Amino acid sequence: MYIVFVTAFNGTAINLRERVAIALTARSPIERLIEYKKQRGFANLPLVSDVSGEYTRIYVSPEDADVPGFSVFSRRDGIIRHFYSGEMSGEMADPGQDPRGAPDLDPLWLMLDLTPDGRGSDWYPKLDYAHR
Repeated sequence: MYIVFVTAFNGTAINLRERVAIALTARSPIERLIEYKKQRGFANLPLVSDVSGEYTRIYVSPEDADVPGFSVFSRRDGIIRHFYSGEMSGEMADPGQDPRGAPDLDPLWLMLDLTPDGRGSDWYPKLDYAHR
């Protein structure tokens, strides 16, 4: 399910880069990330490998396994500071609802939330749609 974030951010990155820097960090080897980026056509997203998990664990709780996180940093007077972090975990899910945590930034879910049937309960994004 979390792969949708990367897909959505690839398109959005063009606009984001007008005002901010953006990078995605993953605990996969860089070769795997390069291959994945090529397969999905992610021309707009820099991917950074954190194989040791050292950087990732500063901002994502070790108890949350591979739950994606979102961090914002600011740079003023040449100093980079951590501004905000959030994780998309199931902790904030309402009973009977899809687990959603902060931040819920994916345009796919936001658009589905605006439809009469909402997100539904029987569909999740796939890694590969070629086998339909």
